[in-house]
Amino acid sequence: MVLVRRLLAACVVAMAAAVAAQEPPARDPVRVRMLDEVPNYGRILKDQWSTQIRPETFEREAGHYGLLSQDAVARPITLNESIALALENNTGLRIQKLNPIDATARVRRAYAEFDPEVFGNLQKARNNQLTNTVNDITSGNTFDIFFDETQWNLGARKTLLTGGRLTGQWTNNRLLQDPTFVNLLIPEYNTGLSLTLNQPLLRDFGWRFALLVVDVAEIGEEQAFYEYRADVSVLVENVERAYWVYVLAIESVAVEERGLELAKELLRQNQGRFNVGALPRTSVLESEAEVARREADLVRSRALQRIARDNLRALINARDPSANALLMIEPADKPTAVAGEVDLEQSLRTAYTERPELIAARLNVDGRAVERRIAENALLPRLDLVGSIGTLGLGGNAQPPIVNPTPGGFGNSFANPQARGGYGRSLELLTDGRFYQYLVGAQISIPIANAAAKADYAQAKVNSEGARLSLERLEEDVTREITESFNNLDAFLKAIQARRIARELAEENVRNQQARYDVGLATTKDLIDFQDRLTQAERAEVDTLTGYNIELARFRFAQGTLLSDRSIVLERAEPEPPPWWARF
Repeated sequence: MVLVRRLLAACVVAMAAAVAAQEPPARDPVRVRMLDEVPNYGRILKDQWSTQIRPETFEREAGHYGLLSQDAVARPITLNESIALALENNTGLRIQKLNPIDATARVRRAYAEFDPEVFGNLQKARNNQLTNTVNDITSGNTFDIFFDETQWNLGARKTLLTGGRLTGQWTNNRLLQDPTFVNLLIPEYNTGLSLTLNQPLLRDFGWRFALLVVDVAEIGEEQAFYEYRADVSVLVENVERAYWVYVLAIESVAVEERGLELAKELLRQNQGRFNVGALPRTSVLESEAEVARREADLVRSRALQRIARDNLRALINARDPSANALLMIEPADKPTAVAGEVDLEQSLRTAYTERPELIAARLNVDGRAVERRIAENALLPRLDLVGSIGTLGLGGNAQPPIVNPTPGGFGNSFANPQARGGYGRSLELLTDGRFYQYLVGAQISIPIANAAAKADYAQAKVNSEGARLSLERLEEDVTREITESFNNLDAFLKAIQARRIARELAEENVRNQQARYDVGLATTKDLIDFQDRLTQAERAEVDTLTGYNIELARFRFAQGTLLSDRSIVLERAEPEPPPWWARF
């Protein structure tokens, strides 16, 4: 399970003490096994002959995926706990976790180019046919002839770091045919040992050129890690935003409930005074209208609260162990505002070095530059050095001498004495060293137009330039995001104090107007107006305070420090060493 272990090691999430104390849900062993399992030959052959056409699918428990039950018991949960649960259960992030696996597999695929390969073949051929050739010299009759040949060969080949292809082969041939004066060994054994090298000298050649594809894959693997880190940052920011939006919705409901209570109290007072003739009917109607308006606002606020709650539940996607539904959440944290020293220039410098999207974009530029080098090399003509060296062996059983009585014809013929002895003699001569063969040469190929290579190079240049410009645009976006968020934080901090003062003054005004109303110096409309101003001031204070916390998360995200500020650590495992056969 090497691949999954690398994924888990690369995506270790260490939360703060308050978060780490909770027990995370157990990982699904079926999914882990399915991701990393490599079937053996027996399993593959069995699947080939299986009548089941569709592949196996995961078994899953039905009923809680996406089920936002309204009847589940709410559980108080902090922001850190919400983040921890989301990191463990969010479906989108679990999908993104597959990208590092895919990138690691691509590195292994690139190294596979240097995998040695063993090959072999075994074949037998026989040919019986009628011929009009004189087969028996003494009788002059014609016969059918036969030809029987058996071959068994074994070899290995490998691509070298120089781009060359090295092949070693052991060949064996057993030949059995009609005895003739040209075939003195029956059967005849031919063996051979050879070592062949095809080494490019122009195209596909250069210092470490064969490893450039591996470099692209390794850059992609590192890029995938930082892209995954960026996905984690996005999820954490979304959870923080959803959490504080839910808190804002709860506080808004509380504000509307207080406003409704004030309106109902005013209605109760006006009805009492109307009953004793101290107020006209219009004052009661004004109070009833205000209560109806407040009730409508409360209904809308409660609907927004349920929407905000369910959005957070769906984002976290954690199952309630006591119910067949997603976890019901009740925020346990309250928004706070702590003024801190923020340096815009320092934040920009931090973002340029810490923002995972920027790091991934720079790696993308590097990868496209390497691909451009590969495409550039393909513009060269092909000139390959070809060389081969080997030894040869021959052996067999000598046939009886052939007597040719024809005047001027052949006399007695005998097989070469050195080759007598069968297959064993052929192997002896093979390793003797006296009988050998070699080949040295070169082959060249020059495309006339080379349009395909030129088009690939042009595309590689476009991709490289596009990656560079995308990096520049991302740097511009990051600068704008940090500057905008910095200004928003400063405005929120100033507004929080002003909103608090405005709310306190609104409360004082309501108390004063209530006192004036009690003595008949203020009308019902006057008191309703001041109560409405109080509600608006309370809304504005809550909105500003939660908005500050949302903006703070956005600023940390833009700066690239959101994960470290939340004590979330993503560690990368040491890269796998290349296979030993990829070192030469």
